[in-house]
Amino acid sequence: MDFVSGTTLLSEIEVTYIRSRIDDVLREGRPSAWQRQFLMDMRQRIERYGTRTRLSEKQMSTLRKLTKLPGQADLSFIKPMAANRGSQNYRPPHWRRAGRRRWSHREIKFFALLLMMIAVFGGQTLTGWLPKSDLGSFQTATPPDNFATQSFTVTDGDTVRMSDGTRVRLVGFNTPEKFEPQCSREAALGARASERLRELVASGTPTVTRIACSCKPGTEGTDKCNHGRRCGTLRVDGRDVGDILISEGLAVPFVCGDTSCPATPRPWCG
Repeated sequence: MDFVSGTTLLSEIEVTYIRSRIDDVLREGRPSAWQRQFLMDMRQRIERYGTRTRLSEKQMSTLRKLTKLPGQADLSFIKPMAANRGSQNYRPPHWRRAGRRRWSHREIKFFALLLMMIAVFGGQTLTGWLPKSDLGSFQTATPPDNFATQSFTVTDGDTVRMSDGTRVRLVGFNTPEKFEPQCSREAALGARASERLRELVASGTPTVTRIACSCKPGTEGTDKCNHGRRCGTLRVDGRDVGDILISEGLAVPFVCGDTSCPATPRPWCG
């Protein structure tokens, strides 16, 4: 973790592990009402911002306590150990010496998450090796749309999360921020926009369609493009939800170009 001005930035592994532990506590634990609300708020913030999540020392301390995280997570097992084998003091890890040791459910779950992350990072690295001409043709092509067969949940007024974990930024409009508002009015409108989007989704037949993001070629799916989120449209009974939210004063138009976007409009604080 990196500490900047009393705040904490999370690594990819910490994001995955903490999110998994929060889910375990919410599903299997017995948190009080305020503890459950705190964990749900932290879960939403981590889902939205990933490694850009900033937590105060007090928030991080409370999060460790509620999820029983150690003060300093030992992630040394993911580092290459070949360099240590030439040392006279090198000893195999205890989990290799104990031949009959049984792995706990938590350890198996953590290693499974780690393998999934390695597979994702490996795919991104391979994409970076492709010729630039191939990247350009891939970026301009229409991406395969597998969202239509998935369910989703509403994160906020202009973001949803698909059942496979993909975060999708809805394009063409921008709603007030409820996670990091610039004023109390924006916070209230952000909460209302999120609730209104849930009402619209429940009122008819929703359809999420994936489209290419307005980013530089080769950056879609990374933090350099839309904070790692994919892009798409959401229609309910054929009508774009952005048009509805704009007409009700809960969103403003936000139209991007082919590879870039203008400054995000946020007029709610005057």
